[in-house]
Amino acid sequence: MDINHKRIVLTGAGSGIGKELLSQLQSFTGVKILAADLKIEGIPSNDQVIPIQSDTSDETNLRHLIKEAERLIGGIDIFIANAGFAYYERIQKSDWMRIDKIYKTNVYSPIFTVCELNRTLQNPFLFVVTASAMSHLALPGYAIYSSTKAAVHSFMSAYRYEMKHDSKIMVVYPIATRTQFFNAAGEKVPIPFPSQAASTVAKKIVNGIRSDAESVYPSLIFQLTRFFDRFLFFPFKIYQWIESKKLEKL
Repeated sequence: MDINHKRIVLTGAGSGIGKELLSQLQSFTGVKILAADLKIEGIPSNDQVIPIQSDTSDETNLRHLIKEAERLIGGIDIFIANAGFAYYERIQKSDWMRIDKIYKTNVYSPIFTVCELNRTLQNPFLFVVTASAMSHLALPGYAIYSSTKAAVHSFMSAYRYEMKHDSKIMVVYPIATRTQFFNAAGEKVPIPFPSQAASTVAKKIVNGIRSDAESVYPSLIFQLTRFFDRFLFFPFKIYQWIESKKLEKL
């Protein structure tokens, strides 16, 4: 897809991968970006970017965001569902509200959004969603978070066949990204190895959009490990064991 002159909605635009994506997308000619986040203080406002405060875990806010995209930038060609967060914890008790909170942001929000766009938009669009390498490799300490990303992976892999008007879905599977993401997950959270810079992940996403990719795996190391795990059956289990020992220390 040619990104020039596209109307783009980007959630989670104020930090991490979203912030880097916002920076890189502005290099394209004539783009209009509606940049959404809970906190918009760090989001620039200029001829290309319109910041908008939005809680994407709420259905009403999502409907409003889609309507505002029509009003402020004239519609949607690309919707990048990047907002999300994690818990890092050893689960000590059953907590319905805590589970519901992360599922609203990480799962309900992208699923609802792509369904709503597919139902209402008259023009073809691209839906980009940030999943995680943990969609394939669930890690100790991130059990609930991993489950949210696995849910997104499974839904999108099936729902892309229900898309109409030549609309498409692209799913991104970053490994650990060096941002404030892990600080937000809990105190003294160890960053899994290997890790990548947010700018690297953002560049891979942009390249994926331009090449009409269905899936983007920013880490070559993860791709190779995933390939060998299909035949050897132990690389992922060893990695999970290592991460479980990190969790025990905390």
